[in-house]
Amino acid sequence: MAHSSFLDKLTGQEYGRLWAWGNKPKQKGEYELASPCRMSDLPQSHLEPILVEEAKKLGAEFRFYTDFIGLDQNDSGVSTTLRDRNTDITYTVRSSYLVGADGARSSVVNALAIPISGRQVNTAFNVHIQADLTKYISHRPGSLNWILNTEAPDWSAVGNFRMVRPWTEWVVSMHPAAKDGARFEPTEEDVINRLHQMIGTNTVLIKVLSTFEWTINDQVADYWQKNRVLCIGDAVHRHPPINGLGSNTCLSDAFNLAWKLAYVLKGIAKPALLESLGRERKPVGDNIVHRANTGMEAHRTLWSVIGLTPADRAKALALLGEDSSAGRSKREDWSNALEAIDAEVQALGIQMNQIYSDSPGVIAEADDIAPSFTSLDSIKDLKISTYPGYHLPHVWLAKDGQSPRQSTLDLAGQGRFTLFTGVGGDDWISAAKSLAASSWGIDIVGYKIGFGGDYLDCYREWAHIRGVDEDGVVLVRPDHFVAWRYPHRSESSEEQLRCVLQKILGF
Repeated sequence: MAHSSFLDKLTGQEYGRLWAWGNKPKQKGEYELASPCRMSDLPQSHLEPILVEEAKKLGAEFRFYTDFIGLDQNDSGVSTTLRDRNTDITYTVRSSYLVGADGARSSVVNALAIPISGRQVNTAFNVHIQADLTKYISHRPGSLNWILNTEAPDWSAVGNFRMVRPWTEWVVSMHPAAKDGARFEPTEEDVINRLHQMIGTNTVLIKVLSTFEWTINDQVADYWQKNRVLCIGDAVHRHPPINGLGSNTCLSDAFNLAWKLAYVLKGIAKPALLESLGRERKPVGDNIVHRANTGMEAHRTLWSVIGLTPADRAKALALLGEDSSAGRSKREDWSNALEAIDAEVQALGIQMNQIYSDSPGVIAEADDIAPSFTSLDSIKDLKISTYPGYHLPHVWLAKDGQSPRQSTLDLAGQGRFTLFTGVGGDDWISAAKSLAASSWGIDIVGYKIGFGGDYLDCYREWAHIRGVDEDGVVLVRPDHFVAWRYPHRSESSEEQLRCVLQKILGF
């Protein structure tokens, strides 16, 4: 998805386009440094069935068409009352914990009376359609195509075609001209007419799959946990889809919580570990919501430059092509407005720089100095470090010259702690093996990186970013975040490692 385009109509004049999602030539290398995987645009309607099927393989049970009625919790667990919509039967499920991941209208958050800070900004209207738009899109492939034209009605002053499947399935968002305008409920005929107008021809066959109104929010829950109930996802952070980080952030919340909850249920960790969820993820939620709404305001600035009413829009479009000082000023305003949106589509920093700096779930040695990235743009630039609280950097490794390369991210995770050391770090490896074999039940594995070790540092990148000596250690949590590091070998490696893990796990 190389571009985000801004057009009069899909068949009409183009006002400009932006390189998007890591395709800007001078930034491609930064995206390759960040991850072994290419960015993928996978809409929720296609992602969720994949997640459901994978969860079923692991034994998860799903009950659809089920309403949450209420909950009651005590020191031993949570009783959740549910209603089956098909049978209208109400029943109760008893569990040790409850996770409220039920979206922006969360009934669980409401039942807990958790305060939500922020505001509802506006409403928008979405249409999910099937329509073959290949001839209008394939020459400038992009997941977002913004339509700005003079004929737009007030209820749909600005719209965009959001690709679901290239180039035949779309979600089209339509935004009203005013934040506080009167609500308008379009008929299917209104919708089809507006879609044809946005395309620029009524010859395209359009099948409407669904329509729905949604709210543009600027909201974050004040806290994410109340005793044995933990809330994640859109239930606790609600924002417009700018930067495309909604589902990503929800999955990151779940990734953060899942291993902690598993460890507590298995007795490997104390319940106190769960309190780190809000400490770690709420600042991320705050940042994402702020950035999304800042990006939304950048779009509103662009819309105002092009004109939000038919009359203003016609005047602005005339000025854009006018050889005059007013025309030059309008073109400069337009260029600046586009540049402000570049932070949405080339936002590696906001996508990847999730740092847990104030959490009991990470430990920094007293003399370990946090890195300074004051020269970097925190929205656009990647921060790479193994300092505790940072995400484990991606580095290519290989077992030997005859083996496929693997990322450090491939070795870490999988529900266990991972220890990375190098030449001279054999005691750390032994310590990990000893703890893994102990009655504690903790899952931990160690890898030696370097000559004579388990993996070769293919491009000598790990040596540059590991942040410790060859015989030092970097300890990584199951969710790929650095838990702790120590600069060199230790005379009491096993005891030191045990103490660190116990502290992180709440003992």
